[in-house]
Amino acid sequence: MPRKKQTRPFEFLPAETVCSILKFALEDIIEDDMTTTAEAEHQFIAGGLPFPHTMASVCRQWRDVISSAPELWTRIFCVMPHKNKHQTLTSQLQKTHGHPVHLTIVNKQDHLAQDEVPGILNCIALHIGQLKSLRLRNFYGLYIKEYSDALAGHAPQLECLQVTGPKLLACWTARERLPPLFKLDCPTLRILDIDHKVAHSLDHQWLKDNLTNVESVTLSFGDELPCYGPSHYVDHVPNALTAVPGRIPCLIIDGLQFPFQTVSEIRHEGLKIGAEKVVVRGCMKVLDMVDEYCKTIVIRDCEFVEDPRMRRSPSSNTLEFDGCSGGSLEMAPLTPSWDGHTVTATNNDSLCMKAIFVLLGAPLKDSRCSLWPRVTTLKLVAKGDFVLKFPFKMLKVMISSRREAAGQENLGKNDVELDAIGFKGVRPIMVLHVHGGQGLLRKEREWFEEQVKDFIWDCKKR
Repeated sequence: MPRKKQTRPFEFLPAETVCSILKFALEDIIEDDMTTTAEAEHQFIAGGLPFPHTMASVCRQWRDVISSAPELWTRIFCVMPHKNKHQTLTSQLQKTHGHPVHLTIVNKQDHLAQDEVPGILNCIALHIGQLKSLRLRNFYGLYIKEYSDALAGHAPQLECLQVTGPKLLACWTARERLPPLFKLDCPTLRILDIDHKVAHSLDHQWLKDNLTNVESVTLSFGDELPCYGPSHYVDHVPNALTAVPGRIPCLIIDGLQFPFQTVSEIRHEGLKIGAEKVVVRGCMKVLDMVDEYCKTIVIRDCEFVEDPRMRRSPSSNTLEFDGCSGGSLEMAPLTPSWDGHTVTATNNDSLCMKAIFVLLGAPLKDSRCSLWPRVTTLKLVAKGDFVLKFPFKMLKVMISSRREAAGQENLGKNDVELDAIGFKGVRPIMVLHVHGGQGLLRKEREWFEEQVKDFIWDCKKR
């Protein structure tokens, strides 16, 4: 008996539906690209070479759909070095037929043959007007003047620009002044992601002309410590960022590990960096550079033990701890005071949570103090696989301590009313939201509901 031919449901999908599905998948890939750093080993995860090539190998129908849809070829991921790569790049750019392009070029070796550079840059130069996002990773040749001049022209659609310099560049940037790196005119730029080597060569006028509409600026240091001294940090990194007109909506400083002598020089120079929101990763010393107008400070992947040489916590309304660890609580009382009103702790270990509770007023060695007296909102959150653990009794004692310090006569008043009467004391916790915590006994829930006006204890993770 002949075997019945198996059918696959997707074979009956109309061509228009298949094209729409693939466009939707491509949009997700591009969105991820614009918020992550390009790495050669991530090209498959990031949707590099397999898309749309593997999609075209599913069946003849899909191959026909993809070959006739130039917008599906607009996400281009190139890994260097590669024989005749610029010819392959030219071919794929031609397939886009003028659609906006998201281009990523990654050099996976320490050196890139110079004869490859002109062909690649000339390919890019011919399609400057199409670029929607451009990412260059560990790319040699941009720092040679005759090559860097090729990366120029009007880029009216460019929204995301991510550039990291070659790994071996830092040692000679101390001795030579690099040519201005960017000569692109990109009035719609929203995301700028650079490392300290690129920042070293930024032209201030370019920043003023192109970052008017920027939403996020990231300055990355990674695991590499630059070999030029503190004076180069003082001259180039803060100056490059303060050259931006107005205020940056979000400034991310990733992995900055400079010594305190550099902080001292920055203070002496009076240099500040400003943003509505500042995100620091890996090191908290950089907060000494933040001006007093910041609204939100996010501390990620840091060990939350303050060094007493840190003079202050920058003014802000909100302080967020994300993925932080704790250390000895002995340092907590030395932490500078802070006048914000909201603290959010996400995926932090129990020692970090203890330090936060101490700063909010939980007793430490039979002493009570609140270096964060104006905080009225506390949010404890678990995400993903993280298990939220914190000193439950310490949390209750801290809440009780703040209520006692505030006084019964002031418990029902809001911030405006307290400010109007000149109230200078510790304010009670008015909002407590816990997401991802362990189950709460009815008796304990009733206690929190009595103590805190806006109380949520949700065992589900966000």
